[in-house]
This record gives sequence, C-alpha cells and structure tokens, in this order.
Amino acid sequence: MTSSLARACAGISSLLATGAVLFPGSAVAATPNCASISGGAPIIYGAGGTGPRDVLGAASVQLEQSDEPIFVVYQDQGSCTGVYPLTGLSGATISGTAYYWPVETGTKTVCNLSLTGDEVDFGMTDVNAINCPLLNGDDSYLAGITEATGPIDPVNVLVPVGSTQQVISAEAFYLVYGLGAAAGIEPWTNSDPAYFQRRNDDSGTQVMISLAAGIPVDKYVGTDAGGGSTLVANLAALAVPEEGIGFATAATGDGSRTSVRNLAWQGIGQNVGYWADSDATSFDKRNVRDGLYDVWDPIHLWAKSGATAGTYENADVQTLADYFSGRNTPSGTPKIMDEVAVATKVVPVCAMHATRDTTGGSIYAVEPDAPCDCYFDYTTTGATSCDSCDDSNPCSGSDVCRLGFCEAY
Repeated sequence: MTSSLARACAGISSLLATGAVLFPGSAVAATPNCASISGGAPIIYGAGGTGPRDVLGAASVQLEQSDEPIFVVYQDQGSCTGVYPLTGLSGATISGTAYYWPVETGTKTVCNLSLTGDEVDFGMTDVNAINCPLLNGDDSYLAGITEATGPIDPVNVLVPVGSTQQVISAEAFYLVYGLGAAAGIEPWTNSDPAYFQRRNDDSGTQVMISLAAGIPVDKYVGTDAGGGSTLVANLAALAVPEEGIGFATAATGDGSRTSVRNLAWQGIGQNVGYWADSDATSFDKRNVRDGLYDVWDPIHLWAKSGATAGTYENADVQTLADYFSGRNTPSGTPKIMDEVAVATKVVPVCAMHATRDTTGGSIYAVEPDAPCDCYFDYTTTGATSCDSCDDSNPCSGSDVCRLGFCEAY
C-alpha cells in the first residue's frame, strides 16, 4: 500500500513538473509554458531591452486579435542581448522565463521557456545595433539581418520626486557617472553607489545617453538596477532624495511621476537645458518632437533577412515588423500602431518634426508624411486647438481627418 507521504510527494513532483507553485493555505498557481499560450496560433520569440517591452506588448495584444493572429513572447535582458543571438555573438536561444501579453488583460505575464531554450526570432533595441559593445561599430555583423524602425523612445535623467534639482548638462552627467562622488558635482556627492542608479553595457538606454554625454558605456559608477522599472523603484526608495540620480526611457519613467521627476537636459553645445516635454509636468514630448531635446532614438526591430531586400525570413516576424513600423495593419486588428504608441508613452513618427540618421547623430527638421499632432496633443495633454471630425463631420478646406481630428494635411 502506498503511504500518504509517498502520495503527497508524488503529487508535489507532478505539480513541479508542470510549473506549478505552491503557497501555504492557498490554491495552486501555475506558470504556463510559453509554447502553450496561443491555442495553436503562431508564436514568435523576441529578446531585447526593457524600454521597447511595453509598446511591443501592446502591439502584440492588437495582433492577437487580427484575422490571422500571432502571439509574441519576449525576454527583456537588455537591448543588445536581442541582437547578439542574431549575429552569432551569443547563443541563438533564450531560456528561463519570458513575458507574453494575454488579450484578456493586456498586461505582461510570465511564462516558462522550453528547457532546451527557444530560438530568438527577432531582437528589439532602442539604439542602432551598431552601437552595441560586441559589435563595436562593425556593421559586418549585421549582414543578413533586416531592420525596421518604429516609434521614438526618449531617455530621461531622473531624480526622486523630493529632489529640488531641475537640470543637468551633458558635461555634468559625464562627471557624475564617470567619477561619482569624487567629481564633487553637488548634490550628487554621496559615496553610496546606490545613489547613482544606472543600467549596464548591453542596455540601449545606457548606450543612448552615453552617446549624448560622451561617456564610454562601460565606465559608469553606481549600481546596475538590471531594468528600468527596478531603477525607478530603487531611486524612489533612497533615504536622501536630494542626492539620488538615475536614468530611464520615458516609456518607463513617465508612469512613475509621483515618485520620480525628469530633469531638463542641456546637450553638448546647447546654452540652456530642455525637458523632453514642454515643461516639467507635461507629457507632450514637445521638445523631443521639435528636436530641442536630443536624447532619443527610434525603437529598432531586427531579424534574419528574407530573399529580397527589406523583407524577413520569418513571415510572422514580417507581420510584426510591418505593423510596428506603421507600414501595414493586418485585417481585424483593432488599433493602428500610432494609437498603440501614444497609449504606451512613446512618440509615433507621425508626431515628430525632427529626425536623425543614426543613434546620437545630428538632428534635422522633417515633416511627417501623415501628421497626427492633433491626436497626440489631445491624448497626452487633454487639449488641442484642432477641430474634431468624423464621417458625418468632415474637415473644411484642405485639412485631413485623421484619428478624429483635422490635421493640416
């Protein structure tokens, strides 16, 4: 006869084999296998930074609802870790856990990757992959890889909400993060590394601001938070708010303005500092959109190339790339990518009046092909001077009705 202890142990072994987690006095909760999340629909596996994660997840929720749904699984260990598997600079698979986004909730949810690892189909970065440390400017590593670009993701220098600081120059940032307390830049003189929150060499966020400030990406003092959301939480928890500093993408930091604040940034060669927004409390990204604030880049999607230029080997990655870049919206998808971008606190290209050719490169003026300034302003600030419109209320003159507002063209 099997003992009750043996039966209990067998039951626990069975639960552990399926990824279940036991908590005293509670029901059994299970972490699903990533391969089982889609009900048989195609799944594509991605890797990359935390900055692109939330907008990618929101795009995934839309594509799950299309007439031919696809699902996305994503591991966020740093932008460059999404490129390395595609180039041969690291293993081609990811393992452990990753995120997916159920359409029922729209929120990131953990799933278990296969024990042998899952092959990376695409990488997501918020900088050009050529700037990743292992590529070191050698574009030969990108042969056979195709790039698509999507919305703009600025990076902000952050301080705890209790800090009185308002602005930092690129030169001061260089000294603060290059020398720490030894730089003597008030008020950032605390010898505790926790007061200098940072990322790491493979973080696109750190690469981007390094290029803006001229500091080598591997020469930072401080504490590697491991991710943007953790960095924000660590910064907010400091005992002496005045002495803390960090940096994160706007997509990460803007959702935590009750605990952290953005500093204005005085770029190299600028005489004054500019917030990413028109002022310290707005979300309109006005100075990013007009080219006055210079710490930003498009989000990049990378994957193995298809047979013809500009295409992808994986047809489902092609669908994601076309949607993410705004080139095509699959039939049945509830929202276009521009709407998804605004909702996740990144800037769609249709609201940008500035561009650059490479990460950290010169900024120059440009007019979007199909502007959405009115929609962006209304959604982020609650106000716009533009007239509203719909099929029964068309725009006058040469104005064009786009996303519910009369745009200039």
